[in-house]
Amino acid sequence: MDFFLLWEQVLDYISKNDSQYYQMFSYNVFPTSMNDTTLVITPDKPYLVRWINGVYKGKLEQIVSRIAGKPMKVEVALPDESTAPAAPQPAPSPSPAPAAPFPEEENPASPPMPAPIPETPPTDPFPEEVAPPDFTNLQPKTADQVTLPDIRNYEELHEPSLFDAVGNMPETKKNFQPNPVNEEYTFETFVHGNCNEIAYQAAYAVAQTATNPNQADQKMNPLFIYGPSGLGKTHLLHAICNYIHTYKPSLKVLFVSSETFTNELIDAIQNHTMPKFRAKYRNLDFLLIDDVQFFGSKDSTKMEIFNTFNELFDKKKYIIMTSDRTPSDIDKLEDRLQSRFSSGLVAPISPPDYEICCIILQKRAEKMGITLPKDVVDYIASHINTNVRELEGAFNKLVTFSHIKREPITLAFAREALKDQIPIESGQELTVDFIIDTVCKYYGVKKEKLLGNGRPKKIVIPRQIAMYLCRNELHESYPTLRDCFKRKDHSTVLYACERVENDMAKDPQTRAAVEAIRKLLRKR
Repeated sequence: MDFFLLWEQVLDYISKNDSQYYQMFSYNVFPTSMNDTTLVITPDKPYLVRWINGVYKGKLEQIVSRIAGKPMKVEVALPDESTAPAAPQPAPSPSPAPAAPFPEEENPASPPMPAPIPETPPTDPFPEEVAPPDFTNLQPKTADQVTLPDIRNYEELHEPSLFDAVGNMPETKKNFQPNPVNEEYTFETFVHGNCNEIAYQAAYAVAQTATNPNQADQKMNPLFIYGPSGLGKTHLLHAICNYIHTYKPSLKVLFVSSETFTNELIDAIQNHTMPKFRAKYRNLDFLLIDDVQFFGSKDSTKMEIFNTFNELFDKKKYIIMTSDRTPSDIDKLEDRLQSRFSSGLVAPISPPDYEICCIILQKRAEKMGITLPKDVVDYIASHINTNVRELEGAFNKLVTFSHIKREPITLAFAREALKDQIPIESGQELTVDFIIDTVCKYYGVKKEKLLGNGRPKKIVIPRQIAMYLCRNELHESYPTLRDCFKRKDHSTVLYACERVENDMAKDPQTRAAVEAIRKLLRKR
């Protein structure tokens, strides 16, 4: 397996399972080389070598071995260690000379031995105060040196039983922390356009209520942002937190994932600390919860989130949530929670169009001081425009290839570096199936659902656009398209085409989506 492809899969695993480390590994750590048993990685900062070796190396080796399908080791090299010329090895120490037949002072012909040159200690990337302690000289104590507690001090030795008062039992401590807020995720760094303008403006307006409470609009409370994964929903939550921290740090803001909320609730129930849990979540000015679609399958959470929601809402405190689907599409979510989640503003985020992808790539290049030719930007944005995270991953891979191979970024270089993500164009014939597959990929829906009978909005819109494109690009008859889309009546196809035409005339977002899909079809 190519070690760049292996590293990309490692980053994907870290993004899903250890997301707090994803940005560091994605931006600051590069794969350098690989053989049958070892992968060599190089951080761009010396202190990361010490951190990875001490904290994450074991898990990293497990991840690499699982992906490679065989035992693999991970070596962490210092920056430029793999590319710099090998340092000269010190000459071996000479063997000690045989003893002189008479004392040195009586042998004036023998020159004095040179004093050994002290070795220069290597630069320690960690300050002394945070370096791990030295245990090499630690000696075990004898029985006489150990001070044991007095058996007569019964109160200190007594372990509480089930019959002890709950208030006297030691509290089980678990470290539940709010999700870390990335300071780089602000409203200024969020690229917005037709695909996400409603969500961006709503999030910005909610954040501004921290400094202008008189202008608060309760019609946007709660704010529910939904869309496929990787489009910037979590970025907006970070941006709200950063805005409030900058302009109104005295407010109480809590940003958690649905998993953290659920785990903390279960722990509070088991350890009889529900009053403390409720005090934490119900005395806030802003509560931000990521990925609330998981609440639908957790019965123990539904009642608590319902009551927490009601209390914060009654106090006119703000609740901001994200999900990969609308409240009505969340499986097993009770009607009363669906109505609560939908009672404010439900703001969609759609896949980025071509222009947004170009801006994202250009901003990333400017931030890193990299020259990205216009034809390279056009090539990537034309082929990868369904997921911002995938777009950034392609950019990072391109930069990594250029850094390691020491070659400038050109269109030919980009084609070769990204051939795993962007297959070489083969001039595929334009067919109904190809259009349907392209629409499904753009919207992130499964083909069998698009051709099925379900009518949720996230399926109906792609289905109608696919019918419209098949009609206008292939000029197929309505009865033919009826059979291709497994409809009962060709009037369904006729209605879909008329509906898309009307929406394109009125809605810039629909028009941009259709044009983006058409560009994908031309790039086949």
